[in-house]
Amino acid sequence: MKTVAVIGSRNDEHTRYVAEAVERRRARVLLVETANVPESATLTWERGEVRYQGERLDDVRSFYIKRLQLSLPLPDPAGLPERNFSTWQEQYIAERERHSLLQSVLRSLNQKGRTFVNPFETLELHYLKLHQLALLQRARVPVPPSLGTCDPEAVRDFVREHGSVIYKPLGGGALVRRITQEDLTDERLQLLGNCPVLFQAEIKGDEFRAYVLDGEPVAAFRIPTEGVVDARENLAHVRPARLPEEAWRICLRGARSLGMVFTAVDLRRDAEGRFVALEFNPTPAISYFDDPRRGKVISRLAGYLVAKA
Repeated sequence: MKTVAVIGSRNDEHTRYVAEAVERRRARVLLVETANVPESATLTWERGEVRYQGERLDDVRSFYIKRLQLSLPLPDPAGLPERNFSTWQEQYIAERERHSLLQSVLRSLNQKGRTFVNPFETLELHYLKLHQLALLQRARVPVPPSLGTCDPEAVRDFVREHGSVIYKPLGGGALVRRITQEDLTDERLQLLGNCPVLFQAEIKGDEFRAYVLDGEPVAAFRIPTEGVVDARENLAHVRPARLPEEAWRICLRGARSLGMVFTAVDLRRDAEGRFVALEFNPTPAISYFDDPRRGKVISRLAGYLVAKA
């Protein structure tokens, strides 16, 4: 029986959807819950041989990554009592060691020619948004004018140039907001001294999510944006959509330039009808858009993973 390793969490519904879709194709799923290492799961590397909970991972040929935290480890004060750390510094050091093990092991498997969806080096692009934008620009993929900064004057200049501007975290994790006059006051902008922010010219228009797998279009969906700044606030109103060839060319070119085998592309169509890519997601959710059990996206993805196993 073929085996597909799914890296995620049994408590994450999107991980479960992929695992169940693989099993429906009569393949075995090896669930790798990296969040449980080292408290309740073991991971070992020795002379190139990798074992998770005693089972060899280097025998597996097909990997799907749904949930894997790769950004810098952050101290979590709430978790200190659970892991018996007396200071956040001790926890940080322990997390650094844990991340070193996880990244080294997974990178070693990735380098052995196994199929990873997505390739390991693309996962960080979810948190390194400016780097992703730079790579897309280099590939001539249209993206919004963008500014990452902690300089208040740079923000004011950017707003003067582009008029309607939105802002969001450089590493993700919060809704998109539109800049107001109150945001441009000295009191508000001095907060940039605590943390840099990503600013972008607002692309007003319909939003689409387009799924790409192995260099081919899979499916697209429309999210209405009327009354909201962040389209995620309107996910209840998602509908299937058909994209023109121009939009699919943007998606395929961007996925190729970023090295993503499977991605969901967030697009906006502006008032002139031109498509602009907002972001390429290397670990996209499916259930908010397509049927998580019988839809085209999950079916094509599971078929690909099993074929590569």
